[in-house]
Amino acid sequence: MIAKQVFKVFFWLFLVALLYLSLSPIPAVTPNIQNSDKIVHAAAYGLLFALAVKSYNARLPLWALAAATMAFGVSMEWAQSYTGYRYAEPLDMVANGTGIGIMWLLVMLSRRLRVQRRAQ
Repeated sequence: MIAKQVFKVFFWLFLVALLYLSLSPIPAVTPNIQNSDKIVHAAAYGLLFALAVKSYNARLPLWALAAATMAFGVSMEWAQSYTGYRYAEPLDMVANGTGIGIMWLLVMLSRRLRVQRRAQ
């Protein structure tokens, strides 16, 4: 089993990576897949939330971790509007929340299955 400290390191490294990627200029070559940006947003913030759960769930409830993850996503969109080469996009915030919501459901399902296995 992976130690909680390892998850904390991955959480903070991933958060810093998201911060850097969110505020960096967009590369000239981007994928030409429709809505790929939204899929990447959902996956990234779902993973960030999952890492937060593995790292801090003993101290904070799921709703607080989800709110903090979403607040980070909203603040990144807001900060992009001040870069001069990026802009805030409301649908990116929706995609962030969708990724967090999907991961929340997976966490709850995992917990329910774990409780059922213990009961057997």
